[in-house]
Amino acid sequence: MTLNRISPEAARLARRPVLQAAVTAGARCGGREQYRDLLDRNRSSPPAVWVAQQAAAQMLCVGCPVRPACEELALRCGEGDRSSDDLVRGGRRGQELAIDREIRQSGRLAAAAAADGQQFPELATAAREQYTLAYTMESGTITKTGLRRDLVERIGAMAMRAADRGEAWEIAVYDTSGADATDEFAFAHGDFEVLPVAA
Repeated sequence: MTLNRISPEAARLARRPVLQAAVTAGARCGGREQYRDLLDRNRSSPPAVWVAQQAAAQMLCVGCPVRPACEELALRCGEGDRSSDDLVRGGRRGQELAIDREIRQSGRLAAAAAADGQQFPELATAAREQYTLAYTMESGTITKTGLRRDLVERIGAMAMRAADRGEAWEIAVYDTSGADATDEFAFAHGDFEVLPVAA
């Protein structure tokens, strides 16, 4: 199914489930295994490889009909970090997304997230759930804390693909009490390949 192009204005006004549906159905990268690793940095790759990979990911996003929806979804979901350059979403680097979310558009995004939570209470509940994802690579143990369920699925799927290549191991998820919650996630059961992936 191919969706019509979505404008940046329409993406800003849309609620989060509409954005996710648009990205799932219409993203150029969605459902294509060769693009999944392109959008997230493999920590064991040299910086020069990531620069080339990042440029290729941004070129893939340029012609995507749902690029604005993907960017808006990434902003609302809290993807990207000012201190690390490790992903591309909606044609933008994670650091750019973090600056927009925390400085340039913080008021607008807070209002949009509040409206999402009022219209879809399950989103507010899901936003309060936070998990810790840990896995080991040659460079050492990587621990990501304060993750929402959807980010655990996405990053966990990436870690599982790295594990399939022999580059990661000891992948585990813990809830806020420290209990092992790995079995609650689809990526841990081998069915992560069908998860929607945002650009």
